[in-house]
Parts: sequence; structure tokens; C-alpha cells
Amino acid sequence: MSMFREHWIGGLVAYSTFFTISLIATFAVPILYDTLPQGWNPTIPSVTDVVKIVGCFAVAVLFGLWPDVDIKSKSQKIFYTVLFVLNVVLIVFLQRYLESALLGLFAMLPIMSKHRGWTHAKITMILLPSVFLLIPIYAAYSDWKTSDTFVDSLNALQEWEGLTGAVRSGFPFYVASFIGYATHLHLDGILFRSRKAQRQKARVNR
Repeated sequence: MSMFREHWIGGLVAYSTFFTISLIATFAVPILYDTLPQGWNPTIPSVTDVVKIVGCFAVAVLFGLWPDVDIKSKSQKIFYTVLFVLNVVLIVFLQRYLESALLGLFAMLPIMSKHRGWTHAKITMILLPSVFLLIPIYAAYSDWKTSDTFVDSLNALQEWEGLTGAVRSGFPFYVASFIGYATHLHLDGILFRSRKAQRQKARVNR
């Protein structure tokens, strides 16, 4: 099985396992502790929000592929296609030129690094998924800045329930991207050495 296929399947299987366990806990724990609200679990979207659930699965798969964007690969083609489409949307439809410039700047970074450099670092696995926490915060801040009146500003802040609400809205995507990323590093023998990686190392040392 090719590494590309191995990585996207690994991300999908790992997140599916986590999602199933987390979903069971979401319903089981309030039964044991009736003081907890039904939506106590922030690691997965609400079961009624199908779009976010599908989005989390997609994010887990994509982040299971992302570290290999630093080398010519199927993963690189997929991500630069996605980044190109996002840039077109930001420029043509949303007129968000600063965000487009930042996205383009970020897109250059993996190509400038060596293979299995910072994209395969454990600290990147923790920090990069934070983009899903920062985007809701930035969106909430933008709503506050563009409000016409002080009352509208208060309404915007109340709608997001402050910083905690903004972070909570992006947390399921952070978890999904972290799991996908960790799965990739594990399969590459960087996070925890898998059996396959151990066999490959043993063959090299012979």
C-alpha cells in the first residue's frame, strides 16, 4: 500500500475511532452524572450538525496527508489546489486581500524547507492545528470591529459568547486536525515508532 493511501486511510480510521468513542461518551456520561448538560463534550460537533461532522472527518484526512506537502507528492498537489481555490475565493468573492496575502506567504513555507523538516516536527503537530482556534477568534473580532454602533458591538460579542465561545466553536476541528497529523507522524515512525517503521529500520541496519 502506498504511503499516500496509508496516510489518508490512517487519518480516517484514527479519527473514526476517536469520534465513535467520544460520541458514546457524550451520551453516556450525562446519564452517570445528571448534572452535566447534553452538549458537555467540546471535542466533537453536535450530532445534529452534519456539516461540521463531515468537515471534521475531511480535516482529519487532509491533515493526515499535510506533512508530505514539503515534497513533490499527491499530498502536495491536493493542498496547493485547495490553497489556490481558497485564494481565488478570498480575492475575487470576499475581497479579503490581507488574508489572501498571508495564505500565499504560508503556502511558500513548506517548499522552502527540507523533506521531513518542520512539517514533520512534533511541535508543528500541536501548533499548526491552532489555526482552527484562531479563525473563529479573528471572525468574532472582525464582527466587533465592523459593527456600526456600540449596541451592535455588544450583540456581536454576545452572539459569540466571548472568547470561550469562539475557541469552543473551533475546538472540534483542532482535535480532528491534531489526530490526523499525529497519525501521519506515527506512520512515519516519528511520533511513536510503528511496527512497519521498526521493520524498515531493521532492514536498513542489516
